[in-house]
Amino acid sequence: MGAEPLETLMKLAVVGFVFIYTFALPAYFVYLLKRWGMISSLKLENLKDRRLPYFVTALIYNALGYFLYSKNSMLFPCGFVLWSIAAVILCVGIISLWWQISAHAAGVGGMIGALAGILVQFGEHSLFFPLLFLIILAGYVISARLALNAHTPAQVGAGFLLGLGLSLASIYVLF
Repeated sequence: MGAEPLETLMKLAVVGFVFIYTFALPAYFVYLLKRWGMISSLKLENLKDRRLPYFVTALIYNALGYFLYSKNSMLFPCGFVLWSIAAVILCVGIISLWWQISAHAAGVGGMIGALAGILVQFGEHSLFFPLLFLIILAGYVISARLALNAHTPAQVGAGFLLGLGLSLASIYVLF
């Protein structure tokens, strides 16, 4: 009974830590780039403006993944998942040097790949309905990108397959 508040506090600390590394730091970096005149808009509408944020975000995710991995705790597997996310972001950044690929589709593909891989690899059947929800959400996200003429079918297809493939491969190879 005495450990429950501590466990809750630890969970909140981990969520806060992950929020800082996965949202706050990358967002602040984009703000700094805009302030320094290195990008034209905070919306990152130009492909050229997205390149540096992709690489820095991948670096930040790698750092967080290493931190979680090095603590050798229950968060150890989260480090591998973050490395797989960083790999997807890095690949999107590299591909975007030559061709526009959908980062949104890569993101939803990566989430589906990670959940599907964990479900199959570890028999976590409780992930079935969240996976089903993500598949439906992916349909909406990809349809929206196409409806907005933000991407071609090839760009969203390539992004989705990149995220799905890298995440699935990461789960199977690393676990």
